[in-house]
Amino acid sequence: MTLDLPKIESDHFSAHGGLEDKVIRVCFAGNADLAGREALERLLVKLHDEVIRLSCTEVIVDFHELEFMNSSCFKSFVAWINSVQELETGKQYRIRILSDPAMLWQRRSLHALKCFAVNLIEVES
Repeated sequence: MTLDLPKIESDHFSAHGGLEDKVIRVCFAGNADLAGREALERLLVKLHDEVIRLSCTEVIVDFHELEFMNSSCFKSFVAWINSVQELETGKQYRIRILSDPAMLWQRRSLHALKCFAVNLIEVES
């Protein structure tokens, strides 16, 4: 099976994904701001579709290289997580977020994101 996930590549924001066994890993870098919001939304919708198509059990979201995310992009993640919550319990998948604790925005924002879906999200430093 192969992962069909669009890449985001611009001067200031990028994202790419890979598949290993039943786990998809998506790495983000740069600044997720208004300029990248539409591409991010498309990526997250396609990611959700791919998880279901491939019967994946987990998505790893790597934010180690993500310098900043504005509220519009953060809202895209909330919408994605909401779509996972709307799945039947047996079809829901785990989301593991790898964060950089040195980035203050990540500590605050990712904690709030985890509270939105305690049973689905794990945040690791």
